[in-house]
Amino acid sequence: MPLLESSHVPICTYRVQLHEKFNFADLSGLLPYFRSLGISDFYLSPIFTATPGSLHGYDVTDYGKVNPELGGGDGFDLLASRLRGAGCDILLDFVPNHMGIAGVLNRWWRDVLENGRLSPFASFFDIQWKEESSLNHPRVLVPVLEDHYGRILEQGKIALTYGDEFALQYGDIALPVSPSSYATILKPIAEGEDGSALTPVIAKFAALLNAGAVRDQEAAQLRAEGVEGLKKEVALALTNQPLLKERLDERLELINGVPGNARSFDELHALIEQQHYRLARWKTGAHEINYRRFFAIDSLVGLHMEKSDVFRECHQLLARLVREGKVAGLRIDHIDGLRQPEAYLQRLQSLERPDPSKPLYVLVEKILAQGETLPDRWQVHGTTGYEFIPQLSALFVDTTAEARFDESYRRFTGESASYPEVVYQKKRLIISEMFVNAVSNLGSELVEILAVDRRWRDLTRHELTTVVSELMANMPVYRTYRKNRQPVSSEDRQVLEEACRRALARNPRAEPQPFEFVRDLLIGSYPEPDATEGHHTALLSWVLTFQQYTGAVMAKAVEDTAYYTYSRFVALNEVGDDPGSFGGSVDAFHRANAARLVRNPHGLLTTSTHDSKFSEDVRARLYALSELAEEWETWVREWQRLTARHTTTIDGQVIPDALDIYRFFQILLGVWPLETEGADVAFRARLREHLRKSVNEAKRHTSILQTNDAYLEGCDRFVEGVLDPNSGQDFLAAFLPCAQRIARLGMVNSLAQLILKCTVPGIPDFYQGNEIWDFSLVDPDNRRGIDYRRRQQLMELAARSPTTGLLENWRDGAIKLRVMQTLLKFRNEYGRLFSHGTYFPVAVEGLYGDRVIAFIRGDETTFLLVVVPRLTSKLGVPPLGLTWDDTRLTIAGPSPGWRDILTERRFPAEQPLFLRSLLADLPFAILQSEPTNLS
Repeated sequence: MPLLESSHVPICTYRVQLHEKFNFADLSGLLPYFRSLGISDFYLSPIFTATPGSLHGYDVTDYGKVNPELGGGDGFDLLASRLRGAGCDILLDFVPNHMGIAGVLNRWWRDVLENGRLSPFASFFDIQWKEESSLNHPRVLVPVLEDHYGRILEQGKIALTYGDEFALQYGDIALPVSPSSYATILKPIAEGEDGSALTPVIAKFAALLNAGAVRDQEAAQLRAEGVEGLKKEVALALTNQPLLKERLDERLELINGVPGNARSFDELHALIEQQHYRLARWKTGAHEINYRRFFAIDSLVGLHMEKSDVFRECHQLLARLVREGKVAGLRIDHIDGLRQPEAYLQRLQSLERPDPSKPLYVLVEKILAQGETLPDRWQVHGTTGYEFIPQLSALFVDTTAEARFDESYRRFTGESASYPEVVYQKKRLIISEMFVNAVSNLGSELVEILAVDRRWRDLTRHELTTVVSELMANMPVYRTYRKNRQPVSSEDRQVLEEACRRALARNPRAEPQPFEFVRDLLIGSYPEPDATEGHHTALLSWVLTFQQYTGAVMAKAVEDTAYYTYSRFVALNEVGDDPGSFGGSVDAFHRANAARLVRNPHGLLTTSTHDSKFSEDVRARLYALSELAEEWETWVREWQRLTARHTTTIDGQVIPDALDIYRFFQILLGVWPLETEGADVAFRARLREHLRKSVNEAKRHTSILQTNDAYLEGCDRFVEGVLDPNSGQDFLAAFLPCAQRIARLGMVNSLAQLILKCTVPGIPDFYQGNEIWDFSLVDPDNRRGIDYRRRQQLMELAARSPTTGLLENWRDGAIKLRVMQTLLKFRNEYGRLFSHGTYFPVAVEGLYGDRVIAFIRGDETTFLLVVVPRLTSKLGVPPLGLTWDDTRLTIAGPSPGWRDILTERRFPAEQPLFLRSLLADLPFAILQSEPTNLS
């Protein structure tokens, strides 16, 4: 069971994306605004030193320093002090799975490149060190070249340089040179006049080559210190004897070769081949990378965070911030990437904190499949809340329209594959394009392990690699969590058995035995207890590695591929949601809330994040589209006719094709500006970039690895032609009334989901800027700068205006800000009601009883009755007053008097609660019980 208590539980959280242009000081300056809004906790993106210019902070290069671009350690301390002085706390996003290595600026990684497995940091990174037969020494792949290695070399784009040490310079990247190479470089210089000063140093460098492996971490550190001392001796000799420096310059010129003379690069090539890394073209990494990455990003290398020394080194500064109370809670990024998630979370809880009697507030970024829950033994308070998104979509998507949307999608695009089949095919694609080396290594390693077992040694590398690939492609969840020799949980057993069944069903000609063997290995049924210790250890290690990769395959195949390919109804193509579903019931929503109250009442509830495919307001609009299935079919046919002249045909291919256009029309409805005069230049640029990203991510006609410029340029022309006020005039005239209608319906949905997020069990999380309407798409679109001045002005406007007046002028967003501010003020005042209060549904009867969600939160002192509408396209926009006919609430037992906290309207005790009265002025009601005897 996840943790239920903590010394600190937020009232709410506000996600802030920190970077050089919005740093600690900028956030501190907005503190009065945020306190007026009711924010209790600031949920900060990673703050430790990252790749220069990083806009997100997930590419950490140094865990021991606060990023100077954000304001450094002093800036963070000042921010923390000001926040605590205002009664606020910090929830910090922490990245334990990987580090950034772009530009070789990470000193740990740089040391590994320089010293290979002899580096004191070699064991920190998840590298598959294997000897290459042609060179007889293990190397790590460095895929950074813009072209093939030989071409780059012979064009003179790689050069040996010397500053305080030798380096291989490629553009702005300076790669370190191994210590043993110093002898090769310096020996010819020392053979001349006055070279004796270098002779003993060269001998010491040469000795490093034959020194053998270091015994332990301490020996590695001593060796590293010795190498640094030798480098200083070289620098001193060159400084004291200018003649040697002249010879070195001549030597470097000779080594670096002459473009046009291929043989002149032989010595430089030989030197490069001596290194502990292999320089390669950037595309080589897709198939031959030999370190675990964050998903498929070569510049983010996986860490062995399960090792105690790695944990200690990576968490020293974080531990101090927690101990000093400057960080009140943690959000752990990509928990599924860790080798031992449960053990890692236990270690986090061992960090010192101001109140050691209670656990540290910890959340995990974890995407749960339908019906999946967090492992019971994890010491966390919940997730970051992605599972709340499908619970909302189930409410606001009209399930009766599914068949109509299926048919419209098939007719327009020609696509008929089910969503599960699309996911399977995309997993196969991703494995073959991005994880082929990892899967191949797993197959090969298992063959080597099984060589000692005569019963299973005849399983071939081909068979086992195929099984690994197919099981990964058929996993129904991100990963399983076996951690030791004991079998997996019953839930994980069901997952693995299901994956095996699916894999065999999709491969009817395959022999079942290899599939069943690997399934049993993953479950823990193999090996038998009497197997040797070494056999048990090797197989468990293999299982742990397998588990680390399945989540990465799922994420890349689903979120970053299938979501851009399966476009039946893109409102559901959101992180955490299921595009194969289509709506749900109010009862299911109530059950989910009741379960959350029991399991993890202090987990986050999110509707927009930095990783969202669409902002909450975009989805709210698109949910409404499900209520207009007939109209949508008519719209899309007309829009296709009006935009056909803006497509491009090359060799019989229409660009963009029907599938991309179908998706684009939905996107356009979701993001169309409320200022409806037209699509300005900036808006058209955003849509161009989004369509480019979409078609690249879909990997159908083009991709990041294999760019199809003709297709991308055709998409650019389409967007410009369709949205330009002149060339797209006929389309825009037809589109605009539809967009306006969807926007009004979306406004009601947006406010309803905001109210639910603030009142159901859980902690509401707000993404920066979403306190007013925000119609953003996937990053980088959703990471644009926020106009806080505008939001402050709207807060002042809202303070002077009645809520009903704000509804009339809803387009400015002040109504959304007012609702959020009112609810957060109430949460701050009645914290216990939300942290420990009850939750129970309220029955709704009458003509439109199925179009309402109603429930009560309560504790010993007060009740809160929440009423919001759903599926209201036929009831008017907004649905008010008499439109609700005889629809009414039925509250069991004595009913208190109620006060609407938004309008101050009062409703007497023991009176029937008809929606035509409750919703006379606003399309929702948030009612607090009047102080009376509630017993």
